[in-house]
Amino acid sequence: MENIAENDFLKKAFDIALEYLKNRNKKSLVRKNLNPYELLDKFNIELDVKNNNYNDILEILEKSLDYSLNTSHPLFMNQLYGGSNLIAVLGDIFTSILNTSVYTYEVAPLMTLIEKECIKKLGYLIGFGNNFDGTFTAGGSISNMSAMLLAKDKKFPDSKINGLKGTALFSIFVSEQAHYSFLKNSMLLGFGKESIVKIKSDYLGKIDTKELEKSIISEKNKNRIPLMIVGTAGTTINGIFDNIEELNEIAKKNKIWFHVDACYGGSLLFSNLHNNHLKGINNADSVSWNLHKMMGIPLICSALIIKEKKLLENTFSINADYLFHEDSSEYDLGNKSLQCGRRPDAFKLWLTWQIEGKKGFENRVNKLLQKAIIFAKKIQNNNNFILFNYPETPIVCFQFIYPNLSQEKINEINKKIRISIFEEGEIIFNYAEIKNKTILRCVISNPEITEDLIDQIIKTIEKKAHNILIESYL
Repeated sequence: MENIAENDFLKKAFDIALEYLKNRNKKSLVRKNLNPYELLDKFNIELDVKNNNYNDILEILEKSLDYSLNTSHPLFMNQLYGGSNLIAVLGDIFTSILNTSVYTYEVAPLMTLIEKECIKKLGYLIGFGNNFDGTFTAGGSISNMSAMLLAKDKKFPDSKINGLKGTALFSIFVSEQAHYSFLKNSMLLGFGKESIVKIKSDYLGKIDTKELEKSIISEKNKNRIPLMIVGTAGTTINGIFDNIEELNEIAKKNKIWFHVDACYGGSLLFSNLHNNHLKGINNADSVSWNLHKMMGIPLICSALIIKEKKLLENTFSINADYLFHEDSSEYDLGNKSLQCGRRPDAFKLWLTWQIEGKKGFENRVNKLLQKAIIFAKKIQNNNNFILFNYPETPIVCFQFIYPNLSQEKINEINKKIRISIFEEGEIIFNYAEIKNKTILRCVISNPEITEDLIDQIIKTIEKKAHNILIESYL
């Protein structure tokens, strides 16, 4: 077949994308159940086998969509993201077309101003007043890492020059349900795993503040300096919030940096109905917030907001006169970022905000919580299930139960339920271990999920569970 012209190729490629976006909520399968060998057999990924033309690439684009998970489908409930907003997708496309980096105003004048505007709005939502600052990052783990560095440099300013050698040992206090990035970052930053002190949580996953206070005293007795307390605003497994106000009081009493990991739950700040879970966040020293979670902004859209201006520059600025010039230093965002090259990820958020407004964002959050509560109530009213916790975020955690079976067997059944349904590919959710229970975990990320679809999920799980019971346990 004769190769098509470049302009025709682009139109056809966008037609494929538009067709996919138009039908993404209607497809029967969220994923195809193929192991790596089967997928390699159907999709040749080898390079340098032949020179493909535009027609070949169109076919590859169609197959790429077909053989990937449809994360925008209402029945994709496996991760904390999904259900991409169409305007945000458009913003992401234009970001790639621009192909610039927001390290200097010179190469990203408009994108620099847009990022600063987004940081300003996010900081106001947190309640930081007028002296705050922030930066977009490459993800929540990097936001948390940056906050750890800021806390270290604030407490030990000489460490930026001399390193950790000679610096007193210090401790960072996190819930046992905190994100694993804190432990990983402690190794990468040279703090060491022993710098992370895990505090036990209650049954739901909320940090035990009495245990925290005991641990602070214990670490001081070991001649370790308490450096940071981390409050989790939306645990990864079931979306539970730590008591931010109480943690802040403990941090301020002990003169410890207080960081709130609001990567998932931060978006409840848009909602007047649900922002009470984040009461006291305005007193934090730093906040990490992922807008690609819950808000339907394509990956990655992560921000770190800090209460005290200039701390970012103090930690991350470096003399690179070939890149940063004094006359535009206020607008050279690379001076306060861990990265050098960085996409203008704020643009897709800003563009979506232009059409949705804060009210539209609030409606999205409220709708997600409304659907999660409907789901949770259906579980509560069904004798085949037990609800693990009433949802504080759009995560519904529950367990299939059956009389006279041990907890160990109940755990086995729930794991088998998820694996079997996952392999069929029509509904994608996950499972997790918490407090010695295997729970099923559905993350509502697409506000377009209907009550009928929720009923379908529950019926599918019930049917699968009873088949597993008959085959293996009865």
